[in-house]
Amino acid sequence: MRTFEDNPQDWYMLAFERLKAADAVFDSFGNATFSVVELLHEAVERFLKGFLIAHGWKLKRTHNLVDLIVDAQEFDPQISSLKLMAESLTEQFFAQHYPGSDLAELGADYAMLRQETDRLLTLIGLKNPDQD
Repeated sequence: MRTFEDNPQDWYMLAFERLKAADAVFDSFGNATFSVVELLHEAVERFLKGFLIAHGWKLKRTHNLVDLIVDAQEFDPQISSLKLMAESLTEQFFAQHYPGSDLAELGADYAMLRQETDRLLTLIGLKNPDQD
């Protein structure tokens, strides 16, 4: 299967796959592991990039969710309400992605981050195919 960076549906497909993986790893371990945080971050990043591309945005190769939220709020101001989630998830992504950070609190706010991810889906008009 070939994907295209200018096709929002391709971004959403890849995002849902990572979200499903994050949920599966969380369920398997029973807590927010480093991998769970990275998978959730990658899912949110792809959902935001898909939304932005659907609105004519030219792809920026970034992992900073705050930057993506700032760009996305131009198309839907309600998305700005997710800025705290974006800050926390971006900070935790980089903390576990590049050694040298304190990981003691990594994933402590995972329940909120996961809930805010579902709210993002609602705001951008997507339904998780794995939920009834």
